[in-house]
Amino acid sequence: MMSFLKIKLPEFPFTKNRKYTYTISIIMILIGLTSMLFKGGLKSGIDFTGGIVLQVHFENPVHIDQIRSAVKTAGYGNAMIQRYGTSNDFLIKIQGDYEKDKDTLGPSITEYATYPNPTAGEQSVALRLRAKDDKSAIKNIFLRSELYSGVQEVSAVDKYDMLDEYGTMSVSVEHFSKDTMIDLYVFATDYSENVGPEKLIKIQVTHDKKTASAVVSEWADSSMAKTTAKAVIFSPSEKLVESLKESFKDNTLRVDREEVVGAAMSKELQLKSFWVVLLGMLAILIFVWFRFTFRFGVTSVLALFHDVIITLGLLSLTGREMSIQIIAALLTLIGYSINDSIIVSDRIRENVKLMRKDSYDQIINKSLNQVLTRTIITSLTTLFVLVCLFLFGGSVINDFAFTLIAGIIVGTYSSDFVVAPLVLDWELKYPTRKRG
Repeated sequence: MMSFLKIKLPEFPFTKNRKYTYTISIIMILIGLTSMLFKGGLKSGIDFTGGIVLQVHFENPVHIDQIRSAVKTAGYGNAMIQRYGTSNDFLIKIQGDYEKDKDTLGPSITEYATYPNPTAGEQSVALRLRAKDDKSAIKNIFLRSELYSGVQEVSAVDKYDMLDEYGTMSVSVEHFSKDTMIDLYVFATDYSENVGPEKLIKIQVTHDKKTASAVVSEWADSSMAKTTAKAVIFSPSEKLVESLKESFKDNTLRVDREEVVGAAMSKELQLKSFWVVLLGMLAILIFVWFRFTFRFGVTSVLALFHDVIITLGLLSLTGREMSIQIIAALLTLIGYSINDSIIVSDRIRENVKLMRKDSYDQIINKSLNQVLTRTIITSLTTLFVLVCLFLFGGSVINDFAFTLIAGIIVGTYSSDFVVAPLVLDWELKYPTRKRG
């Protein structure tokens, strides 16, 4: 082990200056709360508001104004666009409730054709239909007809062909004489379980004894003029990517990251995140209470609130958005901070038994100085890794690393300058220890 690890640090009077450290803590908390107050709270990220995150790379350099123009063309004028890394990499964030774009309309029948369909023992015609839906994939096409006394459903012979984009139906015409006119009502369904509007087709039967055929009458629904339109199925992010590709045809585009979060999911994440943090702190209070004393449990949880509030204040001051990554970092910070507090509490408990003739003030100072070297080494080695992640880890992990860097610095400070001094003041006001 390196020689500097063996250097004995001088005794530091932790508890003597506790009024000053309390003041520092209060000032840091007030600065953070003031920042959040004036900014209307911590800014919520895509995870908690819903929206789109798109990370793209261009083969050749692109000006950010060109990106902004292409994104606006796609209908996302409120997008936040930032360059990161090289001049070819961009992060596009669009906040909004994209569940409002949820597909609620069924597909429309847009094209039709008939042809003979001779079968063994039955005369029928085949009807081919194409449906169009701008948002969802076509699942199937159906038809119904008042062929007999009642309304009957005539099922499709084949499921809708996703590649050919046609559905094929077989209609029996053996009970109808030549030149009979039949009314057929056709409709389609999509994979969002939506049923499209019915369209009327009039077909004229022209068959003999062995084969059957029919032609679509000129009295067919006028809204079903023949067309070769294909179904266009774009999600919000796909729409954005297509707009970028169209705007930069001569510049190869690569999508490195793509996220779409709906508003319902974001509200659920908000609620779960709140309960996870709250229950985590409650579990820590109960554990430290049973493991040590109620006082250590309460002061440890107070220190956790201290660490989290100051860290949130730093996030607010630096303009960072609350995200799932930051929630994960805060939970990691809570675990890290309580570990430091437990080490200090355990050493104080041991020294209370060994230093029966010393004051509680002396015991706490001695205990803190005994674990000081370990605390500093642990924090520095952790910070070294986090700084590397912060500098070289990319945009995805940047907020996570920043939150932990700020939190570990504040947490190391609170373990030595908040938890133990609070326990001391509590003991001085309501003594429980008898000196032997």
